[in-house]
Amino acid sequence: MSIRALSATMMSRESNNTKSFGKGRPAFPAFPILMILILLAVLLLPVKLLAASNHGSDQLLRLWLIPGDDQFSVSYTHSVELTEVVEIYRIEHTQIYLQETIFSSYGAGLPATTDYPFEVTDQGFRIYDMNQLVDPLVYRTGAVRADHQLILEDKQMAFLDFSQPAEGVRFEIKRLPLLYYLYKEVFQ
Repeated sequence: MSIRALSATMMSRESNNTKSFGKGRPAFPAFPILMILILLAVLLLPVKLLAASNHGSDQLLRLWLIPGDDQFSVSYTHSVELTEVVEIYRIEHTQIYLQETIFSSYGAGLPATTDYPFEVTDQGFRIYDMNQLVDPLVYRTGAVRADHQLILEDKQMAFLDFSQPAEGVRFEIKRLPLLYYLYKEVFQ
């Protein structure tokens, strides 16, 4: 095979493998650019987040991705009765609703009567189907015995891990880009 024939064969293969912009300049491969655009689009998609902020200053304390079941709970030790109370919240769009409360003893600040369905379970007393819009949802982080815990799916997080004792913590639902969540919670 002559050099001209070999050269023609090589050029033919190159032109079949890449498209060119002008003479002798191969095009950028479309696949990596497409993947970058898809990744960027995913990172800019808004996701549903539970945000904890200082109630007085609005300083963001922490963000969590909302689990698929759109609910979370807060448990704490009641300051007078010294028994556990669990409050279960449902998320609908960007609103938080108190769904049910479970407690194990009657006492100061705990209901003795209710207009909502009520039952006694192995866990204690349960008031359910409350559907009470809570706006804003604010807790004051216990400094001594309250031991406030945020429960998302099966994970428990102590309020003291993201707030100071006696700090007013406001919880709200936000829709923000996934990239913002990653920047605040993963990369910082």
